[in-house]
Amino acid sequence: MDAKYSGRFAPSPTGPLHLGSLITAVASYLDARASGGSWRLRIDDIDPPRHDQTSFESIPSCLQAHGLTWDGDVIRQSLRRSTHDQYLKELEHQGLTFTCVCTRTSLGSLGQCEADCSSRRHRTGSIRFKVPDNLPNTLDDLILGSRVTPRLPANFVIRRRDGLIAYQLATAVDDLDELYTHVIRGADLLESGYRQMAIQSALGRQSPRYGHIPILYDQQGNKLSKQTGAAPVDIQTPDQNLKFALRFLNQSTALSDTSSVRDILEHAIDHWNPKAIAPPGV
Repeated sequence: MDAKYSGRFAPSPTGPLHLGSLITAVASYLDARASGGSWRLRIDDIDPPRHDQTSFESIPSCLQAHGLTWDGDVIRQSLRRSTHDQYLKELEHQGLTFTCVCTRTSLGSLGQCEADCSSRRHRTGSIRFKVPDNLPNTLDDLILGSRVTPRLPANFVIRRRDGLIAYQLATAVDDLDELYTHVIRGADLLESGYRQMAIQSALGRQSPRYGHIPILYDQQGNKLSKQTGAAPVDIQTPDQNLKFALRFLNQSTALSDTSSVRDILEHAIDHWNPKAIAPPGV
């Protein structure tokens, strides 16, 4: 048991939780509690144009209905904007950023700037991080095992053209400052993990341990998401939802049909086996 374990669940407030996001919450919660660690809830609210204001209440309420109680207060990522700016300046001071004025249609296949933006001084535009050449070439993923680094773009956005801090920078530095040792999340964020590790490495900091779980797809083969109209989690059936999540994660569900949420979670914590999770096809 790792007494120093610290994990988190960090949804964006773009709508109510769906079953796919609940599965991620369950996996990160169980990994933390089975390790005797802490588990925090952070609302990643750094993209106001996409916010659904009801999410700030519906997300915590959904977690509570499923017995997924977090430690401490709910963290609001938007309150760290000044800290994000400080890290941006630190990367600029290292010569690892440049201002890009390219449009989306002129970018490379990986979304990288391929023009001469880095050699010119532009007053406005997005700010991009120049990926160092000396990055580690593997990620020792807790679920996937050792993964060879994919072909990363030569640069990527860390502050958007509209002035908002980009997800990659905010998540990379917040995970450091909030002292998370482990991050369990969906496999759709695997490549983001490499980008965040690049930022963390450039800052001279050690990255958390990452574990990426399979993604839940709908009957049409689309990733279950708010963008594809995924139905909200039915908080009236928390016991059924938890058992569905455990079956999806290939965990023990040897419980009676009348088991309470508390009993289900206690059993799941006692029998948590991340090695049983089927590696996603990523």
